[in-house]
Amino acid sequence: MRQAKSEKKSRIPALDIIRGIAIINMVFYHLLYNMVYIFDYKISWFSLREAYLWQQAICITFIIVAGLSFPLSKSPWRKGLILTVCAAMVSLATWLVMPEQLIVFGILHFMAVAVLLTAALSKILSKIPSGAGFAVALTLFLLFRNISSGYLSFFGWWETTLPQSFYQNDWLFALGFSSSSFRSADYFPLLPWWFLFLAGFFASKWWTAGMEAWQKRSDFTVKRGYRIMDGSIGFLGRRSLLIYMLHQPLLMGVLWLLEGVNK
Repeated sequence: MRQAKSEKKSRIPALDIIRGIAIINMVFYHLLYNMVYIFDYKISWFSLREAYLWQQAICITFIIVAGLSFPLSKSPWRKGLILTVCAAMVSLATWLVMPEQLIVFGILHFMAVAVLLTAALSKILSKIPSGAGFAVALTLFLLFRNISSGYLSFFGWWETTLPQSFYQNDWLFALGFSSSSFRSADYFPLLPWWFLFLAGFFASKWWTAGMEAWQKRSDFTVKRGYRIMDGSIGFLGRRSLLIYMLHQPLLMGVLWLLEGVNK
């Protein structure tokens, strides 16, 4: 009973709500992706920059929230191993059912490695001041943002091309170095994304303190709305992994059914 109360106290509903909003967006994004790229529906705007920015915003939200949530986790090793198994299942499923949409190192694979890597280094990372850690991690994320494209840059002020020898094979694809023949329908290598995860990790103390202070100052109406959102959207956020694993098979099943009916 005491343990349950402790876990409830350490949970921040706002993170569940944000994660819930992201999971809703992800489901709608994948619905449109399936319609356009698998079932050949004509949705002209989805192939444009807006769709790419939508996808990036969803994944960036997931990664930051995962970093913010990491210090609150009771068992990061267990979480990392569960994510690893789920990521392997995604790769196997796409390889067997839709090899043209094979996912080799997608967002779930990245999350698994990021959680395990951060757990392994947590004692070292915890000794770094939050402000310095956040600033360095965010700077490195921005610096390495285009590493998969073969160069480093920083807001256009500075740019350098990396040696092409880094991209001659796929041995280091998990780090962001891959050849032109490498294919993955979803690709989130450790560089630069782990730095964004770490930015969330280092900002966790500020977030926790800020949310606790906000909840104390909020009036009854705001708190009631907060509880309602936590019970609805936050409910989805707390089950984001389950939704992630199930939503694509369900979406594909519905679209296949509709395609059969229309024929």
